[in-house]
Amino acid sequence: MNTLNKIKSSVVALILVFTSSFLGAQEAATDSTNFCKVSLINGNTITGVLVSQDSSGVVINSTVLGELKVLTSNIESIELVQVGGDYSFTMTSGKVYSGKVTAQTAQNITILKGSTKMGLMTSGIADFNSGLTASKAEPALPVKRVDHGSRYLFAPSAIPLKKGDGYYHNAMLLVNGCHFGVTDNWSVGGGMIFPFGIYGQAKYGRQVAENIHVAGGGMFVTTFFDLGVGLACGFGSVTVGDRFTNATFTMGYGAAGGNGNWNATRRPILNFSAMARLSDNVSLITENYFFPVRNYRYMGNGEYSSDYSYYPQLSAGFRLGGGRHSFDIAAITVGDFTEGDVFAIPFLGYSYRFSNNQ
Repeated sequence: MNTLNKIKSSVVALILVFTSSFLGAQEAATDSTNFCKVSLINGNTITGVLVSQDSSGVVINSTVLGELKVLTSNIESIELVQVGGDYSFTMTSGKVYSGKVTAQTAQNITILKGSTKMGLMTSGIADFNSGLTASKAEPALPVKRVDHGSRYLFAPSAIPLKKGDGYYHNAMLLVNGCHFGVTDNWSVGGGMIFPFGIYGQAKYGRQVAENIHVAGGGMFVTTFFDLGVGLACGFGSVTVGDRFTNATFTMGYGAAGGNGNWNATRRPILNFSAMARLSDNVSLITENYFFPVRNYRYMGNGEYSSDYSYYPQLSAGFRLGGGRHSFDIAAITVGDFTEGDVFAIPFLGYSYRFSNNQ
C-alpha cells in the first residue's frame, strides 16, 4: 500500500472516532502500461507510458523527459492508446505510421495495416491521434481539477488555493463569504455574518513534501449594533493527504473582545479537521474545535485556585458534490460535555468553486 493510501486509511479511521460509526473507503492507485498523451492546462502536452495513477496525479515515463509525476491540478485531459483502436503515430524522427493497435507493452506498440504488422518502440513516439479519452477508457483517470480541498465546513486546511481560484461559501443562510487565491500560496477572504458582523481571513500555504502542506495566517471577526464582540486570531496548520482526502491539525493564539476590553488567550485554541472521499460525489467530513477554559475552585479562607481544561465542539457529516458545486450536511455539538447536557444541531452549507484558469 502506498503512502497516500495509508494516509487515507488513517483519515477515515480518525473521522470514525468522532462519528462512532463504521465507514471505510480506499481510492487505490492502479498500474497501467497504456501509452498516453497528457494535455496540460498551459497548452503543452506530454506523451509516454502511463506508469501509475491516483487522485493526486499520474506518473508517466515520458518519451523526452523520462519518468515524472504530473499533478491532477495541471491536467486538462488524458488520451490513452487502446488495443483494437486505429491510431496515427508520429515518431521523433518525423515519420508517421498508421494502423490498428493489436498489442502494447511498456516498450513496444504493435500495429496492423492491411496484412502488415509493425512494432513501434514507445521511446520513439512523439505524438499520436485518434485515441479514446480517459473518460471512455479503462482504466479511467479521475481528473478532478475542481476540488474543495482548501477548507472544511468553515475552517481552512493548509492546502492553498491556486492563483485565480476561489469559492463562494454560504453557511446556514447567515454566513456569506468569498475566498480567492492571490498567488499560488497566498489567499484572502471575508464575508458577512448576517446581520451581526463581518469577518476576514488571510492564509499562506505551501507544499513541503509529498502529501504534506503547512500554512499560517490570521482571521478577525467584528460585530455591529454595539454588540461589542470581536475576535482576532493567528494560526498555524499542518495538513497530511491530498486535495480530496486529508487531515489537518491547527493551533491558534489570539484575543477576544467585549465592550472595549480585549483578553488574550493563555492557552492555544486547537482544531482537528479531516475529510475522506468515499466516491466521486460523496466525502466524509469532520471539523472539531477545542477551546481553552479557565476553571476556578474555592479553596476556603477567601482563596481560589485555577487551572485550564479544553471545551470541545465537535461536528461530523457529509460533503456532496464532486465538481464546482458542493453541499455540506453535518451535525454540530452544542452544550457542556462535563455537565452531560450536550445535544446536536444541524449544519447546512453550500459552496461554488470558480477558477480563472479554466
